Amino acid sequence: MAVPSSDRARRPFLLSLSLFLLISAILVLVFLFLDPSPGSLAFLPSRLSASAPSLAPPLLPQQQNHTPRSRSPPHSEPDGSSATDEEDTGASASQPVVTKGADANSSASEPSTEEASGSPGAGDNSDAEGVEADGKTDTSVAPVEKGGDGEEVPVRVRWQTCSRLGRGVSSTDYIPCLDNVRAIKALRSRRHMEHRERHCPLPPRLRCLVPLPAGYRTPVPWPRSRDMVRTSRASVASLAFVGGTQFKDGVGRYIQFVEQIMPTIQWGRRTRTVLDVGCGVASFGGKPLLELNRVLRPGGYFIWSATPVYRQEKRDQDDWNAMVTLTKSICWRTVVKSQDVNGIGVVIYQKPALNSCYAERKTNEPPLCSERDGSRFPWYAPLDSCLFSTAITTSDERYNWPVPWPEGLDVRYASVPDDSASNKEKLEADTKYWKQLVSEVYFSDFPLNWSSIRNVMDMNAGFGGFAAALIDRPLWVMNVAPIGQPDTLSLIFDRGLIGAYHDWCESFNTYPRTYDLLHMSNLIGSLTNRCDIIEVVVEIDRILRPGRWFVLKDTVEMIKKMRPILKSLHYETVIVKQQFLVATKSFWRPGKPASTSG
Repeated sequence: MAVPSSDRARRPFLLSLSLFLLISAILVLVFLFLDPSPGSLAFLPSRLSASAPSLAPPLLPQQQNHTPRSRSPPHSEPDGSSATDEEDTGASASQPVVTKGADANSSASEPSTEEASGSPGAGDNSDAEGVEADGKTDTSVAPVEKGGDGEEVPVRVRWQTCSRLGRGVSSTDYIPCLDNVRAIKALRSRRHMEHRERHCPLPPRLRCLVPLPAGYRTPVPWPRSRDMVRTSRASVASLAFVGGTQFKDGVGRYIQFVEQIMPTIQWGRRTRTVLDVGCGVASFGGKPLLELNRVLRPGGYFIWSATPVYRQEKRDQDDWNAMVTLTKSICWRTVVKSQDVNGIGVVIYQKPALNSCYAERKTNEPPLCSERDGSRFPWYAPLDSCLFSTAITTSDERYNWPVPWPEGLDVRYASVPDDSASNKEKLEADTKYWKQLVSEVYFSDFPLNWSSIRNVMDMNAGFGGFAAALIDRPLWVMNVAPIGQPDTLSLIFDRGLIGAYHDWCESFNTYPRTYDLLHMSNLIGSLTNRCDIIEVVVEIDRILRPGRWFVLKDTVEMIKKMRPILKSLHYETVIVKQQFLVATKSFWRPGKPASTSG
């Protein structure tokens, strides 16, 4: 039977319409099941988008029932909406995507469109503008504990490694606040070494993982590491005996020489806290010396070993004469000037313990600082050009300070804020608490190999009780006084310990893979009011060595927020006594097979 011409004319149209409907249906299914993000549903009809609310990724644990923050954008939204913010930062890696639900495994190996191209704007000439993801993605599924019924809901965190950096910046040794290429390029000048200051990225902050160096192995254990470190080809031995410009017979001999010409230094007893200012080749000038005066204790020593001390060339002697004038103006006393058997000179200065010398100067230059001068936090502030007076009087018992080590660690000698009885009681109770806890729980119940732990950081140090409890161990502890917590840093130093201020919503100014043990006590809650928990975990992962440990002491709720994210990084996690999370960092990196410790 013949087909009417009108039907023949409509046949191509019907075929095209059917094909269009089929393709549209496939696209809808693909976007619904492979990329359940808000951005992927935006083009769909509003009725369909509204009918699938469960497909949108939930907020991160710390963002549930939490009011919006004014300082940071909502980093947990993986819709690329923060791409414009990335233009002003030094870290432009794609953000880790966190989702949970029944289909968390369905797209485990499928990177999003944004990730496949690297990151927003990856096609332009932005290689030297900051950090970008290298395109090697991996999706890890980790369980999150839900309520008290023991149920677990899978959580997927999509991680990426940092790679495309500016010229001269190594991705394996990346320090976000130091290697912020975009911020450094925006500086007006580098005359005063401004590029070596902190330039932390604005939100969104670092959210990619620093890769491991090729052939990375765990460091040589202490005490062999004092004299030997691994390099890519061979071990370098006898580091403590290798000389330099000022150490012809090695560092060990130099240290002995200093104590020989000035026995009262008593390394390790009278002199406990030492800052090596010039551990490499560097210049020296009028403001750095004032900064050294600020951080030096009253009665403390400054040891200077440099060519102006012993060479007779005009340039060296001009520098020496300028140094003499400057040290006299700030009342530093020359204690000893000598030369070793190689003719290398050293001069030792002492800072005054009292303020009387400042008042007796003929000219008030440099001037004494007012009470308004100076800042608790030294970063993002210009160097002071004034002298800070001491708070010690002749009748003060601290005039004979510091108390020799280890007596100074005792709470009886510590100078607490306000010097009140209640504060001393708190300090004594804190010391007793940590001593008992470390002895009965940390040493006995934690899956830690204490013999392999050398570098420790207490991320919320308080009075320094945790470090004091470890004092008999062959390790050292960096005590951090975080932003937003009580200012206890002066007390920490008075006890003969070391420490620093820091904001854990930023990068700590150290190389990656620095610490064997990171310890955080009751800090996560206050941190996540200002920044994303993902950013905190990324920084923990950056400075922790593979195969080493992170210990979180906190509430059950905070442990449940932290544990699944650590497990997505392939950390082995153990919960001890419902208040401690012990996590072991693996050698896993996104897109690459796990290395071995060697």
